[in-house]
Amino acid sequence: MYRSEKFNPTLFGKLFHLGSKLAEGNRWLRLAEALPWERLDEEYGRHFAAGQGRPAKDSRLVCGLLAVKQLKNLSDEDAVAEFMESPYIQAFCGQEYFAVEDVTNPGILSERRKRLGPEFLALLDAELAAALKANRDLKFRSAKTAPDGGLWNAVVEKLRSFFP
Repeated sequence: MYRSEKFNPTLFGKLFHLGSKLAEGNRWLRLAEALPWERLDEEYGRHFAAGQGRPAKDSRLVCGLLAVKQLKNLSDEDAVAEFMESPYIQAFCGQEYFAVEDVTNPGILSERRKRLGPEFLALLDAELAAALKANRDLKFRSAKTAPDGGLWNAVVEKLRSFFP
């Protein structure tokens, strides 16, 4: 009996480990190596009470989604959709296994921008700009940058209007 793989493709398991299955030269993986995730995590953690309430979403997930949103000039909804569709973006955001079910919702990005405030967004902007400057071959053509190279300037200025 003949069974064509074209018509009966093998399917990925529900989850597959991202580690050894992705091309190491991918721009998202290279950018992930260039960012100081520990520093961002430390600053992110300062905005949450220790041991109280529900655990916050992981800093790498949130910072990664905010970076994807800016670098690809996307809405919050589209940034989360890109995350769900791309194993490279999921790896960039710190996932070890490919997620097939919703990991987060777009509303978290708006809430986190408000909670983290303009200083944190300026730090994220500076770290992204430094990583891109140090790795000039990483191209994110859709990124809207201000004349001084800042990715978040407009967002930071808008948030400053909310914080006296």
